[in-house]
Amino acid sequence: MSADALNAIGRDVLHELAPVARRAADLDARSIARIRTTTDSASLYVRLPFGVLVGRTIRTADEHAKALDVALRATELIDWVEDETATEPERRDTDWRTGLPPATGWQRIETIPDDVIRPLVRAGALALKDAAEREGVPGAQPRAEVADALLNSIVLTAHGDAPNNTARADISLRALSALTRMGFLKRGSSAHIDISGRWIRIAAEYGTVFLERPGSGLSLA
Repeated sequence: MSADALNAIGRDVLHELAPVARRAADLDARSIARIRTTTDSASLYVRLPFGVLVGRTIRTADEHAKALDVALRATELIDWVEDETATEPERRDTDWRTGLPPATGWQRIETIPDDVIRPLVRAGALALKDAAEREGVPGAQPRAEVADALLNSIVLTAHGDAPNNTARADISLRALSALTRMGFLKRGSSAHIDISGRWIRIAAEYGTVFLERPGSGLSLA
């Protein structure tokens, strides 16, 4: 693709989004990053290898900016952002196969402190370790089906606090693990649980984890 599109976003904006792509690439060098911009925001999304969609959105101030929607290999994006002599990233739009959450329409139902989330993640990591040791592979991961069952277990349920608000969101260990593993949750801060249609998001200081409710399936967007 032409570098003009990325230059239009601005390297300062891409530098702010790049840490999400970098952490995802550390987990899987084949990770695809999708960038969407509007006249007042820029978002980057990546689907992690363990099946969680994460992203970060920042506000921008260029009222003349054109909307952009492009998918790139995360490693190539990082190289381009950090090195002005790097090869222009190749568009990989056809490699993106995950739905995207809505930009608006979110309803906040609960705010969860860091000191509630981290113990749940630590307990989950210990359960995975114990499962691996029971299977005779200490220091490794248990069988995929065992790991999936643990990671998919619901460890937190958020509820609306208003009397007439019956909204709820079930949060899996997989989602909270992604939140902390990606470095999104600042120590001493909180994460906000929001819903919009079939989507749930866990929004923290440095990034957001997105989930689709069970049975909704993934749509391409």
